[in-house]
Amino acid sequence: MKWGIQKRWIVVGIAVLLIWLFPFSAFCQKASIKEVNVKGTNGDWKVSFDVENCFTEKMEEAIQSGIQTTFTFYINLYQKRDWWKDRKVASVEFHHTIQYHPIQKIYHVGLEENPAPLSTSSLEEAKKLMSKVKELKIRPSSPLVPGVPTYLRIKAELDPVKLPLRLEYLFFFVSLWDFETDWYIEPLRP
Repeated sequence: MKWGIQKRWIVVGIAVLLIWLFPFSAFCQKASIKEVNVKGTNGDWKVSFDVENCFTEKMEEAIQSGIQTTFTFYINLYQKRDWWKDRKVASVEFHHTIQYHPIQKIYHVGLEENPAPLSTSSLEEAKKLMSKVKELKIRPSSPLVPGVPTYLRIKAELDPVKLPLRLEYLFFFVSLWDFETDWYIEPLRP
């Protein structure tokens, strides 16, 4: 009898150790910024990129139930400085929003950088629209210093879902599908 209890504790101990060493998040694919393309013209920059692995099964279920979902993108332009914090010369924040209308069976996608609203009946097409940024213009607030290393920092995150009063207690699972990418750094040549 004593040996059976010890076996259980050993199994529980190994399970706890494995969870501690390899957290559940390690088995999930992390959202990330990919395929960054930057073009410089007349002191302005046009930035294009994709966000990969940003939709989970739970997110798709929530979207298809009609919950509005918003991605927030942050793009900062910096110039390096010795002996001091790097100088931020431009900062852009914008949103992509998706909302499914179950009666119409249409996904409405709003891209803040593109004022024309987009609609599609395909979830896959809506996901592509949400996760792509095409030629977003970035203009420095002050002239760039020639010869100084310059770089972009890009990040995307899912805005927290705001549910009606008291429903957040019923739908605690919603916080399980939050995502945030790491900062992606892209060196530039001014």
